[in-house]
Amino acid sequence: MDRATLLLGLAAAASAAAAPSWEALNTTLAGRLQTSTPLALACFSSYNGAASAVDDAACATLRQDYTKSQLRTTNAPSYMSLQSEMCIADPVDQCVLDNTGVPASMPPSGSVCNQGSVPSFYVSVKSETDVIEAFKFAKENGVDISIKNSGHDFMIRSSGKGTLNLWTHNLQGMTHHESFTPKGCDTSVGAVMTVAVGVTVQDAYTFADEHNSTILGPYFPTVAVSGGWVMGGGHSILSPVYGLGADRVVEFQIVTPDGVSRTASACENPDLFWALRGGGGGTFGVVLSATHRVEPRMPIAYADIRLPSTISSETALEWVELLLEDSLDWGLTGWGGHVTGTYVVHVNPLPAFTSDDGTAAKAALKKQTDFALAHGGTSTIVVGESFGAVWNQYIQPNPAEARNGARVAFVSSRLLPNDKFATPEARGDILAYMRRAQELGFDPKNMYSPVTTPYTYNGSTLWNKPQSEHGTSMTPAWYGALWHFETSGTFAWNSTYEERLDALVRLTNMTRQAEALDGLGVKGGSYQNEANPFTSDWKQAYWGDNYPRLLEVKNKYDPDRLLNCWKCVGFEEADMEGARFGCAGRVQGDVDRAFQ
Repeated sequence: MDRATLLLGLAAAASAAAAPSWEALNTTLAGRLQTSTPLALACFSSYNGAASAVDDAACATLRQDYTKSQLRTTNAPSYMSLQSEMCIADPVDQCVLDNTGVPASMPPSGSVCNQGSVPSFYVSVKSETDVIEAFKFAKENGVDISIKNSGHDFMIRSSGKGTLNLWTHNLQGMTHHESFTPKGCDTSVGAVMTVAVGVTVQDAYTFADEHNSTILGPYFPTVAVSGGWVMGGGHSILSPVYGLGADRVVEFQIVTPDGVSRTASACENPDLFWALRGGGGGTFGVVLSATHRVEPRMPIAYADIRLPSTISSETALEWVELLLEDSLDWGLTGWGGHVTGTYVVHVNPLPAFTSDDGTAAKAALKKQTDFALAHGGTSTIVVGESFGAVWNQYIQPNPAEARNGARVAFVSSRLLPNDKFATPEARGDILAYMRRAQELGFDPKNMYSPVTTPYTYNGSTLWNKPQSEHGTSMTPAWYGALWHFETSGTFAWNSTYEERLDALVRLTNMTRQAEALDGLGVKGGSYQNEANPFTSDWKQAYWGDNYPRLLEVKNKYDPDRLLNCWKCVGFEEADMEGARFGCAGRVQGDVDRAFQ
């Protein structure tokens, strides 16, 4: 089925009287409007109810690469997590392959490929003009817009049934400035990197290292450093000392839904700048680039301590208890990274741990090293010459990460305050929660928590400051937390609706118990990029008391609501009834009824 046929077919699916003029938009965009077909279409003989020829060569290549991160981040209609391609409420409405092996299996006989939540069309954005024209078209024709960058999306926000997708991955380019003054301001903020929105963190780390700098970014190499990561807050393994990504960005270039290209900084459109520093991507406009403060190139202490994957669940709980005992001391002395039921990976940029051959770092994690080695595990603790060097030698060469795509991956997160780590009784609450989660099918070996909150950032002074002084719009819970505690949920690619709902009800049960665990209930917070999409009190959980102000900014720059995504700022409960959000809306209703 060629592109022209698809274009005509999708246009004909709408009412003839009301159908948008897609060909006119295609002409305006110099022929770069593309039909957005599911990634796995080449392997199916039926597409949206019509016959479609199997492309044997393309299918064979796709099956071999189906779970590769690189494939999924460099193709517009594909996403790292399969829930963004599925209608999760209708197992027939999807076009996915068996993701359990390499190569992926051929679809069973009689299988059909349906659009699912994959957008109908996409534009590979090349300039601000593309975005302006797309917004104009959407307003005139009543077309919904979705925005996708690298496709790392747990929250089903960057796809959407029937939408025109603005794909920003191909916006590339970086510039290093030894001194930079944001637009409208009169004072330099020091050294920065201006990074186009499509640049991956792998490329940003390399560029920074080449310019004797250190930039904060995410842990997964194909995530974009100036996209939804930073707009949602942007946690990093260097955040305990240097703050979140949103703390460090000093300027955005953005096209807002009213069709205006703007600069947002502390001195130019400051309300928009505040909203973009934590208010989330996909709702305030299409960001083209962001400018980030950078640190000098510096030595980094690196620790990677691992237990065998064969340990028992009880051993995993003993290990977690050992991590809990030292986490507060680690936080106070600048360590950050990840803790799980089978390993700890931490880094520290402070001279107390980088000015020797690793002796001080080894002493800080001696109990964990001894435990791991006693159980047949391993321990690597070194001091690298720079973050880039540590990244390239120890962190990035991870074959599991290279094939981390094509999973159904829902997460639930809770920001645990520092007082949950201060006493044996408080730490016991966390272990008790994990034992309750076990009863819901959660294996303690799969426990995962980023230790990436801005714990010592700015001299630990943010803990007691009012939220207005944080300068960002994310939930204030970030600034008093030590762990970003996560649980996860999944279901099989070919699961029934009942199986999907059961998995998401169990995830929501764990979410509710974690809300009680932090001692703050709904007054605590979740990381809105890595939260349970079916959280009921999502406005409070994701943004706390910042939500009303965020909504004011949203209404100012997007009065026609051209941008809307699942539980983003401006989303309304009534939106669940429409075609775009109906798949998730049905699940939300059934999850809520499970707790009545």
